[in-house]
Amino acid sequence: MRILLIIVVAFILFLAYVSKPGDKECKEFAVKAAWGKTMPEKLKFPEYYEQFMDLNHENVVINDYIFLKHLKYKVSGEEKPVAIAAFKRFFRL
Repeated sequence: MRILLIIVVAFILFLAYVSKPGDKECKEFAVKAAWGKTMPEKLKFPEYYEQFMDLNHENVVINDYIFLKHLKYKVSGEEKPVAIAAFKRFFRL
């Protein structure tokens, strides 16, 4: 029973490690979470979206841990937590 529990936990940790979202996805999510509806839509206005992302993606701080990523957004010198990324999903804080 104990070995089965260890195998299950190891499998879950392996899945978390393999399925972490990429940095580009994390930056897009953090900027969207920080700016909300004022951000231009990606499909309607692709040129404005790219310009907006070029200006704001530098404010995203990604702490990459082994099994998850912690996303923060810089606002007036302070880093405010936005979300945690794991298992190809984003969990807002």
